[in-house]
Amino acid sequence: MPYVPALDGLRGLAVAAVLLFHGGFAWARGGYLGVSTFFTLSGFLITALLIGEHRATGHVVLRRFWARRMRRLLPASALTLAAVSLSALFTDQLWERTLRGDVIAALLQAANWRFLFDDRPYGELFTSGSPVLHFWSLAIEEQFYWVFPLVTAGVLAVAKGSARVYGTVLGALIGVSLLSSLAWGPVRSDIVYYATFTRMGEILVGALLAVVLHARWGGMVPSPSRVRSARRLSGVATAVGVVALAASGWAWWNVEQGTQWLYRGGLLAYALASAGLLPAALVPGPLNRLLSIEPLRRLGVISYGVYLVHWPVFLLVDADRVGLDQGALFGLRLAVTLAFAAASYVFVERPIRAGWRPRLVPMPALAGGAVASVLVVAIVVPRVSPPPSDPYDDPYAATRARAAAVADAMASDAPKVLFFGQSTMIALAGGVAEWGLDNGELVWVGGFTGPGCGFATGGHTRRLASVVEPVPVACTLWERKWSEALEAHPGDVAVVMSGPWDTIDHRIPGDDRFRPPTDPVFAQDLYESYLAATDLLLAHGLTVVWLTMPEVEFGRGMTLRPEGADEDSDPARVDAANALVRQVARERSGVVVVEFGRYIDDLPRETDERLRPDGGHFTEESAREVADWLGPQILDAATSAT
Repeated sequence: MPYVPALDGLRGLAVAAVLLFHGGFAWARGGYLGVSTFFTLSGFLITALLIGEHRATGHVVLRRFWARRMRRLLPASALTLAAVSLSALFTDQLWERTLRGDVIAALLQAANWRFLFDDRPYGELFTSGSPVLHFWSLAIEEQFYWVFPLVTAGVLAVAKGSARVYGTVLGALIGVSLLSSLAWGPVRSDIVYYATFTRMGEILVGALLAVVLHARWGGMVPSPSRVRSARRLSGVATAVGVVALAASGWAWWNVEQGTQWLYRGGLLAYALASAGLLPAALVPGPLNRLLSIEPLRRLGVISYGVYLVHWPVFLLVDADRVGLDQGALFGLRLAVTLAFAAASYVFVERPIRAGWRPRLVPMPALAGGAVASVLVVAIVVPRVSPPPSDPYDDPYAATRARAAAVADAMASDAPKVLFFGQSTMIALAGGVAEWGLDNGELVWVGGFTGPGCGFATGGHTRRLASVVEPVPVACTLWERKWSEALEAHPGDVAVVMSGPWDTIDHRIPGDDRFRPPTDPVFAQDLYESYLAATDLLLAHGLTVVWLTMPEVEFGRGMTLRPEGADEDSDPARVDAANALVRQVARERSGVVVVEFGRYIDDLPRETDERLRPDGGHFTEESAREVADWLGPQILDAATSAT
């Protein structure tokens, strides 16, 4: 295949979009779609290679194809996985809890299924992400590389090289991907995002384009005998390419991960835009020249290494470690990433692709040794790493076990209670549960108290004046998580409390402004979320007890209060959210409000500082202390509601 600099430029553009998205820039909220562009480009190039080989030789040598893919992908990825595993010796991160399984899944080219079945949506990378979470896309491509050549070789052999038959098969497979997305999108967006059978459509769009161009041009670029007809099409290709580039740029700027249409055929629609870029990149014209500019081309040359190493670098080089603002932090992360990626390309990727092999060690033995080494590192190193200090580990596992053990022995009229809310509810749930067990008044049977997710779903949050993050996709799955908790542990009473994630600024999907809960637009969105949560609990036959939240003081206990802490701590924000809670209670029977926020706010300041050292979360000890007041209030509220 001839070398086309513009294709490397397209790689550079796509990886730049991903870098900006992972950098947390709000104006690059759709940059994750750069991965989809990689999918389509990969499908195009791989299919072009396979068709070219079949036309030249009459068959496809699968062993050689797979060997080339392994030489291209395995060395750098194995090196990255080994480095990530070794980092556990020197760091203390929350993601170390799952590192062993994550690395092994990545090495076995099954990371997408690992994260799907482990219920870790891609959006969680901004809160508790794995350093190899980005390997989900590499896994899909690698699975494609193993299976697709078999399909291609079989179809071309049976159809005697017919492009029409081959294209029809690819079109049918794209239809399967589309139907799968339409079926799963309304109920499980995480499946659409991670599953191979839903994402393969984006790769197959590129594959189908390769078939069409080979039929029209006689190759990936026009053959000498077809240059004249290709010239007639170059104007059309350039016009389509410009529109496709504008559409891609718009998507990188606007399409958030929580956008629902994206999971109902939208990813495939975006793949069409990516495919529209390719013909214009292959023929002379303005888009070809734009994508061939040297900085973009050079970034594309090392794009594989950039993608491999950037996310672990972004996790380890964070604001807490280096104390830089978002722009300077991104610059530092980018410099470190490019240095590692360039070294990988020069000393690992390029020599091996060029045919380097050690004189005394056979290449199969070297590859096997590399895989074995990564497995050893992945399995052994996390066991000797320091235990992570996860503030969200369940500190009440013993309480839960005790509650389950004595539930049947307690009085039949002791209510079974579930707790729902954010991280501020975790300690409160444990404190009230211990109070209930000590007094024989109630039994804690379950619920869902997950950190990092407010009731307002989708869009972006802004806290401390400048920290902008997309709302994790996992937060949009609250209805499924709550339903699973309710089905697993039926109860009598649901205790619910909102938290600080609902009082900071939000930019809801389709809006162009960040708004506090005092703003009518965001207040309406928050009210609808509170109402939907309440209706879900009522539909399961529970009495709903809403706790008003106390005022929040961001930065309490810190030597230097972060910028924007006073704005985020404005009591009017909490008052607005609590007013919505009271409104929901007025509109639904079976719902009672306990003025927990008022109780805490009326305490002396020194008492509140002792109970909530960070200005928002209770400790295990203080939660048990306030439970002496809160427990009876919950019981009285539940009784009055019935």
